[in-house]
Amino acid sequence: MYSSQNSLRTPFDLAQGLAFSAIAFILSSCGGGDSTTTDQTVTRTSDLPNIIFIFTDDHGYADLGSQGIVKDIKTPNLDYLAQTGVRMTAGYATAPQCTPSRAALMTGRYQQKFGVDDNNYAPLPLTQATLAEKLTAVGYKTGIMGKWHLDINASSKHWYDEVYAPGSSIPFDERNIPFAEKLKYYPESRGFQDNFVGYSNNYRANFTLSGKSIAAQTIKDTRFRVDVISDAAVSFIQRHKADPFFLYVPYYAPHVPLEASQAYLDLFPGPMPERRRYALAMLAAVDAGVGRIVKKLEDDGIDDDTLIVFIGDNGAALNLTKQDVSPVSAITNAKGNSVWDGSLNEPFIGEKGMLSEGGIRVPFLMRWKDHLPAGVVYQEPVISIDASTTAAALAGLSTSDLDGINLMPYLKDLNQKPTRALYWRFMQQSAVRQGKWKYLRAADTSEYLFDLSSPHPEAVNLLAQHPAIAQAMHKQLLNWSATLKTPGLATGNLVGSDKYWYDYYFPR
Repeated sequence: MYSSQNSLRTPFDLAQGLAFSAIAFILSSCGGGDSTTTDQTVTRTSDLPNIIFIFTDDHGYADLGSQGIVKDIKTPNLDYLAQTGVRMTAGYATAPQCTPSRAALMTGRYQQKFGVDDNNYAPLPLTQATLAEKLTAVGYKTGIMGKWHLDINASSKHWYDEVYAPGSSIPFDERNIPFAEKLKYYPESRGFQDNFVGYSNNYRANFTLSGKSIAAQTIKDTRFRVDVISDAAVSFIQRHKADPFFLYVPYYAPHVPLEASQAYLDLFPGPMPERRRYALAMLAAVDAGVGRIVKKLEDDGIDDDTLIVFIGDNGAALNLTKQDVSPVSAITNAKGNSVWDGSLNEPFIGEKGMLSEGGIRVPFLMRWKDHLPAGVVYQEPVISIDASTTAAALAGLSTSDLDGINLMPYLKDLNQKPTRALYWRFMQQSAVRQGKWKYLRAADTSEYLFDLSSPHPEAVNLLAQHPAIAQAMHKQLLNWSATLKTPGLATGNLVGSDKYWYDYYFPR
């Protein structure tokens, strides 16, 4: 079992951070694309701002240097974004799992409203317009580099039974779905004009890393997957630096299977769990990629034309005790359970798959030079769909059909405070947060009321002390759940993975 050091520390001294940035930039440039820059200010074709979403995968709240929680993480480029932008200390994902979290980000809507409740409900329905489709319609160049996870996959049985072949006697098998049908759900068919999409080694792309347009095809690149995606992101900016663009960079890191090149691993010498070392190396690579993206924007003179949003898709997977399972490439343990990805959720309780803070509170940064205040630590609750709504608003699009809020007025005038509630429902769990209060429900088995302003936010259940608050929040949650595709909240006793987690983290 691994315990992090929880003593607070100040963020990197800027000079030290920039020194490490230079090292990381060199490391991330090993082979691949042509990332040369012009060092000239670009004449842009529109006043619309560029928008960049960077989305990490199973990235725990603790693992950002500027959070000041652990001492072993090295993220100077991200810390620089925090120093020159806004760091959200109460930033949330809409779900503690990949597919639903991504579905919400791409649509700006709570994913349960269109039925993508968990990973078993892919693909993203064609009835749901993506942010990329909307931005394309108003003149944006759009691109995705990395993990999509909203297409048809081996877990798409619900889609098969409800949409593709209702009533069929032929059982679902992903291999039997025609490519033409699968293509409808690929990002290239969902509003993304430039694509470099994949997990590792094989990427479906319609441009090369040197910036040349090609017919959509599979490109093989066996280098470290994080560096490949960073190369693609820089290439995209080079291709569209004069245009308003929307760039979505969903890194497949530090999600298992863990991998890293030796150059990044060497940044973390000394005794520690190997799974922790690899997670740190992967996040250092992500940080280096962010540094390259920012440097490219600066070199082209479009840094102050670009909003950058950095969010984690959910908390880290811990498998309760953070066992250092070997080999590091393992994605399950001997019992077939998911394994620790090496990342940390401190100081919060719980992990990926849970609606406790450890499962849904994530690193969350926004930076827009000369448009957002610098160095602000924002403590009001925000959620990933706020980023989507903010982007839509900046592009002049209607946001009436979206569930987030435009954060720009609140970040520019810190005296304004959002008054809305945030909602979650996942498997047998549901939760609502309003102000400092969070009401959490685990089927009919347990109810919790937490004061999230306390030093240990989910350590003490205040349900008995404040029954009226809990009752009111339960009603809020019920009213919200009535608006979902499958209305209502889970009943009965906890079973399966939910019981596994709650018996450990919230023993009765």
